[in-house]
Amino acid sequence: MKNQKEKISIIGCGISTIYCAIKLIEKGYEVQIFEQKKSLGGRAGYISNKYGEIDIGQHIFLETYQNFYKIIKKFKLENHFENKRNLEIPVIDNNKKFYIKSKISFYPLSLISSVLSYKSLSFKNRLSVLYGLIKLKSLNTKNEKKIPFSFWLKQNKQNEETVKKFWEIICKPAFNISLEKFDNHDAYNLFKYMIFDPKKNISIRYSKKPILKIIEKPFKEYISKNNSKIIFEKVVKINKKNENIIIETKKNKFKSKKVIIGTNLESTINLMEIRKENIKISNSSIINIVFWFNKKVMDEDYVAFSNSDLEWVFSQDSNEFNTFSQKIIISLSDTDDLLKVKNSDLTRNFEKKIREELCINNDVKTISSLVIRSPKATQRTNDAKKLLRIKNIHFVGDWIIDKLPNTMESACLSSDILVRNEF
Repeated sequence: MKNQKEKISIIGCGISTIYCAIKLIEKGYEVQIFEQKKSLGGRAGYISNKYGEIDIGQHIFLETYQNFYKIIKKFKLENHFENKRNLEIPVIDNNKKFYIKSKISFYPLSLISSVLSYKSLSFKNRLSVLYGLIKLKSLNTKNEKKIPFSFWLKQNKQNEETVKKFWEIICKPAFNISLEKFDNHDAYNLFKYMIFDPKKNISIRYSKKPILKIIEKPFKEYISKNNSKIIFEKVVKINKKNENIIIETKKNKFKSKKVIIGTNLESTINLMEIRKENIKISNSSIINIVFWFNKKVMDEDYVAFSNSDLEWVFSQDSNEFNTFSQKIIISLSDTDDLLKVKNSDLTRNFEKKIREELCINNDVKTISSLVIRSPKATQRTNDAKKLLRIKNIHFVGDWIIDKLPNTMESACLSSDILVRNEF
C-alpha cells in the first residue's frame, strides 16, 4: 500500500533525477520534474538533427554499475543492451590488434587472465600491471598520503609502456582527466567500487542507441501512471518563503515543501544565487567526432587505442542516408586543449588519423561528419558541503560523490543515498 505523502519537486531530468524520481515514487511520493530541454538526459542525453538521434557521449558501463542498472531493469530494457559476459577490450597499437580479454568468468581469475593474455605488453610488463593492481587493492587510504596517480604508478613498478597501454586506457576515460590530475586515493576508490569490492566477473554493457532515448518513453509513461508529471519549462529562480519553496519559471510560479536540484553544478549555483567565488569548480571536456563511411571499416563494436591521439572508438551500422553506412564515433577525453580548434580542423585531422589507424582504403568515401562538444562533461568541486546545508532543498548529481569519478553510476548513487537518508 502506497503512503500518501507530499509532492516533491525535482529540478532537471538527467540520470540522477530520473533515478531519484523512481526511488521516491516507489516510496509513495508524487513528483513534479522541471526540465528546460525538450528531451531528457542532461549531460548524458542525446541530440536530434538531420543525422538522426546521436548520443552526446558514448556510454559503456560495467555490470557493477548496480544503481544505474536498476533503471534498465525497472523498465525491462535489458534487450536494448549488448552484454559482453567476459571482459573483452580490443586495443590497437601501431596498427596491430591486441586484447585485454578473459575466457574465465570468475573473479579474480578473470582479471588476472585478462592481463596475462594482453600481448601488447611484454610478459614482464604484464606481471608489473598485476603487481600494480595488487598494490592498489591493498592501498591504505587512512595511512598513505595522497599523491598524483601517475607518480604513484612510477613508485609501484609501472613504466611508460604499462601506463600508456593499460592504465591510461582504463583510467583516463573514467576520470576524464590525465593521470597527473587525480590521486592514488581516487584510483583506489574507483577500482574498489567497480572491481575489487563487488568481486564479480568484469562484464561490459553498452547500447548502440542513445541510452536516454531508450529510457525516455518508459520513464515518461511511469511518471504519468503515478500521478506525477514533467514540466518542460526552465526554472530561473528558487526562493524560500516561510515553510514553502517558490519555484519560478519564465511563465509560472510553483509552491513546494521540498525540492531536489539535479542540474549541472554551475546551474545549481545560479539557481541558489550563491556567490560563484565561494564554490570552486573544475570542468573538463569531452569531444565526440562522428564520421559516416559508405563501407564497413570496423568489425568491432568498440576499440581502445594506445600510443595514439585516438582513445576509444565505437562503430554502428547505419541506414541514415537511405543506403548502408557505418557510423564511427571517436570519443576523446580531457579535451580542453581542443575546444578552440575549429570543427573543420578537427574533422580533417581526425579523419586522417582514423583512416591511418584502421587502414581504411582510399575507395571508402566519407559521407558526412559531425563534432559534438561537451565543455562541462565532468564537473568537480571540493566545496559541495557549502551547498548541502539548506533545509528542505536537496542536491543530487555525480559531482556530489567525491570518492568516485563522474559517471552514470555515481549520479544514481547520489540519489540512492539521498532518498534512503532523507525521505
